This record gives sequence, C-alpha cells and structure tokens, in this order.
Amino acid sequence: MRWLYILHEAFIGLRRNLMMTFAVILSVTVSLTLLGASLLLNEQVELATDDWVGRVEVSIFLCDDRTCPAVTPEQQEELREDLQDHEVVDEVFYESKQEAYDRFTELFADQPSLVESIDPDTLPASFRVSLVNPNLFNVIRDQFAAYPGVDEVVDQREVLNQFLRFTNVVRNAALTVAAIQLIAAGVLIANTIRVAAFARREQTSVMRLVGASNWYIRLPFVLEGVIAGVIGALVSWGLLYGTVPRVADSLAQDIELMPFIGASQVVSVGPWLLLAGGGIAAISSILALRRFLDV
Repeated sequence: MRWLYILHEAFIGLRRNLMMTFAVILSVTVSLTLLGASLLLNEQVELATDDWVGRVEVSIFLCDDRTCPAVTPEQQEELREDLQDHEVVDEVFYESKQEAYDRFTELFADQPSLVESIDPDTLPASFRVSLVNPNLFNVIRDQFAAYPGVDEVVDQREVLNQFLRFTNVVRNAALTVAAIQLIAAGVLIANTIRVAAFARREQTSVMRLVGASNWYIRLPFVLEGVIAGVIGALVSWGLLYGTVPRVADSLAQDIELMPFIGASQVVSVGPWLLLAGGGIAAISSILALRRFLDV
C-alpha cells in the first residue's frame, strides 16, 4: 500500500510539472544518445581493429628507375624465395604495376580527378607479405630493406594506427560532450525536484508531523526524477536502435572490407543507458532534497 502511494505521488508530481518533466526527458535523451553513440563507436573501432589486425600486411615496394635502379627478374625471384622461406612469413603475394593501378582506381573510383592524375606506370610493383605475427615487422624490415631492387618496406599498421588515433579523438570528444550534457541534465533534474518539493511543502510538513520518516517523504520526489531519467534513457535507446543498424547496413554495402556493428551491439548498450539515466536522476534528486530533510 505504501509503494502504491509513493508511485501515485510520483506520477502526480510529473503531471503537475509537465513542461519541466518534458525538458528533463529531452535533456537526458540528448546526453544519453551521445553517450550511447560514443560507446557504439568504441565497439565499432574494436570490431574493425580485430579484423584488420589479422589482415595487416607488410608492403615491400620494388625499384623501377624512378627512385633506384629497376629490380631485375633475378633479384625479384630471389627476394620472393627468401620471403617464402622466412619463418615469420605466412604468405607472399606479388602485385604488378598494372594490378596496383587497378586496385587504386577501384578504391578511388569516386574521385575521378585523382584517378586521372595516375597512370599504370606511376605506382610501383610490390610484394605484399602476410606475417605469422604482425608485431614481427622489424624482422622483415631489418633483413629485406637493404636487398637489391628493394625501394621501401612499409608496415600497414602505421596507417591503421593513424585511423585509430583519429577515432579515439572523435570518441573522446563525444564522451566529453555527453558528460557535459549529463551534468546539465542532472542540474535540470535537481531544479525540477526542488520546485516540486517547494510546491508541496505544506503536504510534506503534515507528513512529518504525523511521524513519516525522511526517506518516506523524499522517496516520491526521488522517484519522479528516476522515472524521467529512465524515460529519457529508453527514448535514447530507441533512437539508437532505430538508426545505428540502418546506417551500419548502408555503410556495409559501400565498404566491403570492414565489419560493422549491428542491432545486438545496440541492445547491449541499453542497460548502461538505463543505469546512467536512472543513476544520474537519483543522485541529483537526493542532493536536491537535502535541504528538505528536516521539514
């Protein structure tokens, strides 16, 4: 019976301050949507990184008279055999100038001006080497960088690390904005609860006089904030569930070399959003009601 009364009073308070309640829900929705997006971005980066690390290759670019004397067929065959026999090498692929050009035009098909500036003779031939352990790049570089006919040995992890640094900056920026929004939502919830408590100060005074405990008096107000916070979390969860899988599916059709997150990852983020929404609301409400403890 007591819990029915507490719930009844909480919903009455939400209806009395309808505009403030809507503002709280909207503020919580915005902040938790940003928080959820940053968490999902982190999931996407980890998923892509796990996939890419397994496919990282070492590129050994061959001389073609533009940077050093062109590699001879004998030097090229010797290099291939030594690579295939090396203990840290898993597979070796040869990419000719024409194959490099074809791959380049495919990757940058949407940038015709860039493609037109390149011809098949511009890009060097190379050996693309898959390692047993990608961390053993230094072994390949130290042994083969000075081989006759070798122009440069490049570790593709450098490109991957640049991408990861960029995504970390984006993720941290989103987390920072989400944190600021959550603080703002907490302040708004606290002000809303204070207004509600002030409006019902006579009722709470009577309850205190008849022996009601401090927590029994405060609980309906705290529950108001928690309900608003949970509603905001549910709305943000719904927005992410309705948009993220669709965007990921659309990107997956255009980018075939990268795995993308789906609905399951969005579902897994939901409990964290509910915990954050309800938690920040409960803490804000309790702090706001400290001055009304001894009504």
